[in-house]
Amino acid sequence: MLGTGFPLALAALLGGLDFQGGMPQGNVPPASLCLPNSGLVELSGCAVMVEITNRCSARETVEDRLQCACVQELLNSYQDCKSDIHKCVGTNFLDGTINQNIDAWHQACDPRLASSTTITTPPEPTLTSTYNVAECYRLAGSCYSADDETNRCRRQWLPTSSISFISCACQPPIHSLMSECQYNGNISCKLQPAAESNILGYRECSYFWTGSETLPPVDLTSFLSISRVEMKATEVAKALQAVVGGTEHMARKTWTTVTETAPPSRGPGDL
Repeated sequence: MLGTGFPLALAALLGGLDFQGGMPQGNVPPASLCLPNSGLVELSGCAVMVEITNRCSARETVEDRLQCACVQELLNSYQDCKSDIHKCVGTNFLDGTINQNIDAWHQACDPRLASSTTITTPPEPTLTSTYNVAECYRLAGSCYSADDETNRCRRQWLPTSSISFISCACQPPIHSLMSECQYNGNISCKLQPAAESNILGYRECSYFWTGSETLPPVDLTSFLSISRVEMKATEVAKALQAVVGGTEHMARKTWTTVTETAPPSRGPGDL
């Protein structure tokens, strides 16, 4: 389940995901898709979590599955994966799902391991920076709207009059959309520097706004293209939702009937 604070836009995007045969769809995404400031080389915690969960859930009996899954490494990987996700997409939207797996692990494994193994509770990771997914969806909408409006001007005025096209595309509402896309979007979503002078059409549009009668040379090919906000972080969030959600499904298989079957007593030599 998604946390109640999770942005509705991303929740809607991820809501349609499903898992064929109970297996996570796709692999743990590469760190290259994470936010530029994530500092990650790989999402190793999530990779370990998925590998152990899938391996253990494939065991034929409940006892075999529990013997495989009741290990410190799996418990550690839950917190490590949460830390990976915090750094990768700047949100704790999957903490609730992973915490459910942690609770299920303790319920099933603590009674089995208490007499023979010391269980160490891994520290809770801290979310140190945030990524406003909902705001980036809004900015992406500005990019698409700017693209649509620019194309409307193109269909109306080109190739008949390039001056009329630029005048149309430089209307303040359209330029405002371009500004949100290419200025706010760069800073807030791509986490890159931005300058007002780099907004598409800024140089040409300023001539209309100042009442100048002459225009600088115009590259219409460039002017017709809006550089959309890159939504890498939301795409990798979708992939992580599939991985974690699928892992939760497999964990349920691992823990099934545990509450109905008392765990066997553990001997000193048992794993």
